[in-house]
Amino acid sequence: MSEVLDLLSDWLPNQRWFAGDARPERLELLGSYQLSASEHDSGVRLITVALVRDAALEHAQTYQVPLVVRDIDAAVEPLGYIGAATEHGDRAALVDGPHDPAFTRALMSLVADEGSSIGAGDSAVEAYGQPMPGARAHRFASSRVLGGEQSNTSIICELRDDGGEPAVPLIIKVFRTLHGGDNPDVTLQTALAAAGSLRVPPTFGQVSGSWLDPQLGRLSGHFAFAQEFFAGVEDAWRVALRAAESGEDFSQLAHSLGEATAEVHTTLGRVMPVVEPEQDDVDAAVEQMRARFGLAVEVLPELESLVQSVDDVYERARRANWPLLQRIHGDFHLGQVLAVPDRGWVLLDFEGEPLRPLAERNSPDVPQRDLAGMLRSFDYVSGALSVRAGREVARAWADSARASFLQGYTDGLVALVAVEAGEDAPGEADLEAVLIAYELDKAVYEVIYEARHRPDWLTIPALAVRRLTERSARH
Repeated sequence: MSEVLDLLSDWLPNQRWFAGDARPERLELLGSYQLSASEHDSGVRLITVALVRDAALEHAQTYQVPLVVRDIDAAVEPLGYIGAATEHGDRAALVDGPHDPAFTRALMSLVADEGSSIGAGDSAVEAYGQPMPGARAHRFASSRVLGGEQSNTSIICELRDDGGEPAVPLIIKVFRTLHGGDNPDVTLQTALAAAGSLRVPPTFGQVSGSWLDPQLGRLSGHFAFAQEFFAGVEDAWRVALRAAESGEDFSQLAHSLGEATAEVHTTLGRVMPVVEPEQDDVDAAVEQMRARFGLAVEVLPELESLVQSVDDVYERARRANWPLLQRIHGDFHLGQVLAVPDRGWVLLDFEGEPLRPLAERNSPDVPQRDLAGMLRSFDYVSGALSVRAGREVARAWADSARASFLQGYTDGLVALVAVEAGEDAPGEADLEAVLIAYELDKAVYEVIYEARHRPDWLTIPALAVRRLTERSARH
């Protein structure tokens, strides 16, 4: 196993989902679970899923690395090839599992058959396939890795029905970094699908399990999640960008997106816990916003002149009457929404902001966080085109889309929920104050991000900070 760990130590730093910035100093195996290869997969010696971490670090991240051991002369996708290792005295090719159809077929079978795999010893990794009730497993045909992801690896599975005709494909998301606790991408989308919502892809199933962490003891969490895949569709970012570039009115589509958002929030509020916000919760949220603005001033000193205006926005939010806290998307923007023919807007990727701790992402939150994220995304459509043009363009387009989205959200809530406002229910001014604060906080976060990663885009959030403080002052 030491040879494999050496190969992985060289390979890991080149993966986008690897959190370190150098070769692991002392990579150790926490445990593994094995999958059964199909008779259709010739040349496969072993399919195993290793859980590894750098033991030299005090708070080491645990990574899930599926591995396929193949005959050395087998056809291997170059992107998936890790290296040559010795297996039972013979040389063999070590392949990153998602790039090998044998792994994908085996993982799909684990879910469909409600199977289990339990490793050996006290530190055994346990994995369980859990199909969605009523989900049908078609015959596996082929698989490919979806490019562009950072924190996970998604595999597109082409399927065939009993007659050999193409069936609806699946997308299996393999979680590369593991955390103890529920993954909101799994729990929220499964809850929505179980409630009959058409605003998420139908769920096929999941792989969950447990492993032994040297510091934290035995943890449980999600290893993989499978849903139907909508092939050949565009995300809302591409649709919106094309519309803005051509001057096409987007108000009707933005309104329907607001309605879809209201529908998802309403369903989550019905099937998942909701809580009354305590003043301590509000104070903590606002203090985080203030601290983030302090960081933004450090990277963009010209924001110093807005300190009082920004603080006024946050103080108005702190004094406002906040809505009920509930489960939300958590990282909502145009890139997280698909335009699906005959179905409308479909939401994806409910993991929440990756940098937020898992416990926070699994806690009820304020719905205005999602609204703010989408408002910022519309602003970025105009901003992206403005950066390209060298001058501000599509400003009116963005303002119209933003207003239509919010109106659609309001109309959607009215249509879906019989709201009887009591004495303590937040009023329109309260909700506006909370929304502006969250949108401003999102723009402040973007200032920090763009200053560090895309300085050419820094003007987009910087201008937004000024606009939002001016808008708040007029209210």
